Amino acid sequence: MIIKKIKILLIIIFILNIYSSDVLAKQEAKIQFRINNEIITNLDIKKEAQYLIALNNDLMSIEKSKIIELAKDSLIREKIKIIELKKNFDLNKEDNKIELILTNFYKKLNFNNVLEFKNYLSNYGVSYEEVKNKIKVESMWNSLIYAKYNNQVVIDLKKLEKKIKTEHSNQEEVYMLSEIVFNIKNINEFEEKHKLIKESITKTGFKNTANIYSISDSSKLGGKIGWIKKSQLSDVIKNEIEKINIGEVSRPIKIVNGYIILKLEDKKIEKKKVNFDEKLKELINYERNKQLNQFSILYFNKIKINQTIKWS
Repeated sequence: MIIKKIKILLIIIFILNIYSSDVLAKQEAKIQFRINNEIITNLDIKKEAQYLIALNNDLMSIEKSKIIELAKDSLIREKIKIIELKKNFDLNKEDNKIELILTNFYKKLNFNNVLEFKNYLSNYGVSYEEVKNKIKVESMWNSLIYAKYNNQVVIDLKKLEKKIKTEHSNQEEVYMLSEIVFNIKNINEFEEKHKLIKESITKTGFKNTANIYSISDSSKLGGKIGWIKKSQLSDVIKNEIEKINIGEVSRPIKIVNGYIILKLEDKKIEKKKVNFDEKLKELINYERNKQLNQFSILYFNKIKINQTIKWS
């Protein structure tokens, strides 16, 4: 308990040194840049930095200027999504799914209830409503991607059925994984980009490197994916995971929208009762979500090209 209190105190001191709430309250908001009609101020950037640190405390170990740059990039991604969403949705409309999504979100961060999560956020000067709004944007973005691309998702049922029959067992290996997803403009950039990422992992850790370099939405959580069943993974990824030990990082694996580097955080064996229909449904959902995530990155990159960012 004492150690936990000391950790919280250090976090508060760190944030106050960089982003003091009193300073934020008194400081004049100045527009830093515009994306179409969406503006981002200096206070928005500092608030976003606090949010990112709340999701990944390891960011406190990197340079303050780099945290600010991460916050800028994060806000740019969010604002571009909002601009696109406004063409298709009423962003002020209540969404009943958000509370459930938020519950899953804070449980993924190892909080037991909403009060515990709210108290934690308050240490960083971030409100529950602010997080709720961010989750709402991501939820609506996912709905947009589903509407646009779900009919392009290709599910090989025979392959999945064969996979279940082949791997039928009373127990299954499960992996705790984190990811860094990156892309390159041409193959000549691959070695240089991979070298930068490896050096960053060695110097600042995998979570911070995911924040800095990953283009996946999991980057805000330090690349954390969570527990994934071995049967859900593609043969290529499964083979790479089997080559590494807990705490180690895979080589870059080619995927549709670039490359993925995986870290094996932990693994365990789960006993299971195999229900063929439930297992098939589970694999179909996993495959659909994987393909939709790839479409999400591709679509975002497509609309980003058409946005004009004007710096003040």
